[in-house]
Amino acid sequence: RGDGPMSWENLFKDLRIGRIAEAYPLTYLDIGTRDGFQDDLSALAFAVHAIGFEPEPTEFARLSNAGPGPWASRRILPFAISPAGGSAVLHVSNDRNGASLLLPLPAVGERFNKTQFFDLERTLEVETRTLNAALEAAEIDAIDYLKIDIEGAELGVFEASPAVLADTLVIKTEACYLPVREGQGLVHEIDACLGANGFELMDLVCPAHWRREGHVLHPRISDAMPPYARGQLIHGDFVYFRNPATLDDRPERLIRLGLLAAAMGYFDHALMAFERDAAREQLAQTHGGDVSDIVNEASRVYGRRAFGQAFRRQLRSVVGLLWDLPRVLRA
Repeated sequence: RGDGPMSWENLFKDLRIGRIAEAYPLTYLDIGTRDGFQDDLSALAFAVHAIGFEPEPTEFARLSNAGPGPWASRRILPFAISPAGGSAVLHVSNDRNGASLLLPLPAVGERFNKTQFFDLERTLEVETRTLNAALEAAEIDAIDYLKIDIEGAELGVFEASPAVLADTLVIKTEACYLPVREGQGLVHEIDACLGANGFELMDLVCPAHWRREGHVLHPRISDAMPPYARGQLIHGDFVYFRNPATLDDRPERLIRLGLLAAAMGYFDHALMAFERDAAREQLAQTHGGDVSDIVNEASRVYGRRAFGQAFRRQLRSVVGLLWDLPRVLRA
């Protein structure tokens, strides 16, 4: 979402929406934490309790020894999440970001010349727990924001955890259009499952297109053969929000939904949550002020930051295109 978490950290801390967040702190569960916590909620990090999971001992030690960062609190738990819990085999590919509880389908890697995600470096037995058991271990009652990226096993976790999903507000899940693991759920199956559990698709972010050679995508030209080609959409991160109308009897959940939406830049949806009668009345009693003014203030601050980062990205893109110009002339 820009140039990294440092540029977004605690952006809302001195705003009225920041004071609301301090009164309604947020719980962020990150399933698939190997690269560290993502910056989706960085604008409200001071009011976010982040919990991650890593079953591999060396990676667990590395993540555990990292500082708390911008978060109100930060914990790593030494197990993975699976549909059934218990002991399981983790398949670690040459590119360790492809580690999965599911076996890879090598034919897909060969088709796109990306065998690093499919050739196994090793396997190891790891402890896993269900999502319900993970909440008990973390000593929390509900998830506000759930990010899950476990290389194909996401659907199984969702299907095994209806009670947890019923009290979750926002989900960001990786999903594939093309199967790359044995038995994995695809985009249409995950969408149907989350839709049946009260979620609406908000966005597709970080879509990943694969080419047979290299990673240079439209409109860039590379030294690969063929030098230019559009890539095939293979996977992406899908963001789902709970419909605010389903939370009218739970004003605190509505308020937290609005906070999450604002932290992620979806200010229309933040206003939709805050404007529900239950949320508006509770915020009026505890914080005063008009909810539109509160959201507009945060939107302006966020929008200026987003514009600045987009401007810098465009400049870098122009530099990249100019760098490719000799290849274009040779092509």
